[in-house]
Amino acid sequence: MKNNLLRAFAVLFTLSITLSNSRIAFSRPSTLLRTPSVQHIHAETNPYLFTAGFSTETINFDLPSQGISLYLQTHTNSGLNLGLSYSLIADPRSKEQIDTTTATFEAPTELGLHAQKTIYSANNIKIDMGISDVIARDWNGNSSFLDPSLYAIFSSYKEFDKFSITYNFGFGSGLVALDEHVQELDFLNSPSSPIGYFLGFNLLTPEIPRLKNRLNLLFELDGTNINIGAKLPITDEYLISMGVTNFSGMGDFGNRSKVGQEDQTVLSNASTLCFGFEMNVPKMKKNQYNNPYGDPNQTYYTEEAVMALKDSLNQIINLSEQNYSAIADSIKFLKFSLENNSIENISLSQKIATLEDSLYQRKNQKVVDIANYNKASRHISRALRYYYEQEYNQALIEIDSAIELNPNLAIAYARKGTIYYSMGQIQSASINWNIALKLDPEYDEVRDILEALKSNKLKSADLQE
Repeated sequence: MKNNLLRAFAVLFTLSITLSNSRIAFSRPSTLLRTPSVQHIHAETNPYLFTAGFSTETINFDLPSQGISLYLQTHTNSGLNLGLSYSLIADPRSKEQIDTTTATFEAPTELGLHAQKTIYSANNIKIDMGISDVIARDWNGNSSFLDPSLYAIFSSYKEFDKFSITYNFGFGSGLVALDEHVQELDFLNSPSSPIGYFLGFNLLTPEIPRLKNRLNLLFELDGTNINIGAKLPITDEYLISMGVTNFSGMGDFGNRSKVGQEDQTVLSNASTLCFGFEMNVPKMKKNQYNNPYGDPNQTYYTEEAVMALKDSLNQIINLSEQNYSAIADSIKFLKFSLENNSIENISLSQKIATLEDSLYQRKNQKVVDIANYNKASRHISRALRYYYEQEYNQALIEIDSAIELNPNLAIAYARKGTIYYSMGQIQSASINWNIALKLDPEYDEVRDILEALKSNKLKSADLQE
C-alpha cells in the first residue's frame, strides 16, 4: 500500500505543471510570497497528503504581461517539504515591440524542483535548510538549466491574545537572494547567484466566525523589496492568496503602457499584483473501509475488530463499576462532611450573634461616652471660669461634676490639682496631678508641674492654662 502511494505521488509530481515568472508568489513550498519560511502549524501531524494550486503575477493590465504558476507541494511528518513547479515567464517586451510584432510571442517555460528540510527543532525555534529552483528552462526549442538556490532559515513561533506569529530570517543564493523579472535577452542565460538575506512575518488572526477559520497576513523583505499579502481560507481545504510585490514601487505599476513609455521594457524590479488558489487534499483515515454492498457512508469492521471492541467495552464496564464504588464512598464521605459542616455552621452562627450583641453594646456605650464627654467638657469650662474669678469652691463643684460624668478625663484632675494648689492645699493638688498623669502619661504640662513642685520651683504663673 505504501509503495503504491509513493508511486502515485511520483506520477502526480511528473504530471503536474507550473507556469511562472522567475519566482511566482506562493508557488514554492512553505513560502510567504517569494521568500522561504518554516511551517510550525501541523508540523508533526500534517493532516494533508499534498497541496495543488495555481498563482499569478500581473505586471500590467493593458499589456499581455502576466506570469502564471501551477504547483504541487507536500509536507512530510519528518519535516521535509517537496514541491514541483512549471513556469510561464511574463512577456517583458515594450508596448512598441508588442504592437509592431505580428508573430506570436512564445514565452519561456520553466520546470522546477524544490526541497526544504528541518534540521533543528527545539521548543518554538526551528532551523531549516533547502535547495530551491532546480529549474530547466525551455524557449523556442532551446533548453538550459539554471543555477539552483541554496538557503537557510531561522524561525520562531509565538502565540499571544489568540494571535500567533511566525518570524523568519535567513540568507540564500540564486533567486532567493535576487529575483528580478527576466529580460528577453536573458531567457537562456542563468542569472547571477549573489548571497542575500530575507526577513518575513506570518501573522495568524483569531478565528473569524463567518469563515470559521483564521486569516493569514504576510509581510516579507526579500533583501531589496517589501512584499505584503494575505491568505484567505474559504474552507479547511480551499485557500485564496493575494499580495503585492515591491509594494514601495506600486506608483510605477503598469508604466510600460503609459504615454511616453512605449519603448520601455519591463523593469527588473517592477511591482506585481499576485493572486493564487490552492486545495489541500486530506489524508485517508486508516482502518476504515466502505461497505461496497450497502450504504456508501456505512462503515464495517472485521471479526478481529469486533472482538477487540468487545474486549474494550468489557474493560470500560469493569472500570465503570470500580469508579461507581469509588464515587459511592466519596458520596458517603461528603454526606458526613456536610453534617459536620452544618453543626459547625450552627456554632459559628451562635458566636456571630454573641459578637453582634457585644458590638451593639459597645456602640451604645460609645454614644453614652461621647454624650458624657460633651457634658463634662462644659463643667470643665465653667470650672475654669470660676477659677479665674477665684471662686475655688464653686470651681471644685464643677470639676467634681465633670469627673462624675467621665472618671477617665485627665484634664479634669489636672484642673482640680491646680484649684487645690491655688487654695494652698499642696498635697491634694499633688494627688490630683498624679492621677491626671497616670490617666494620660503623655500629659507633659502636668509632668513639668510635678517636677517643678518637687524641686520647689513651681510658680503660680506656671499654672495658667
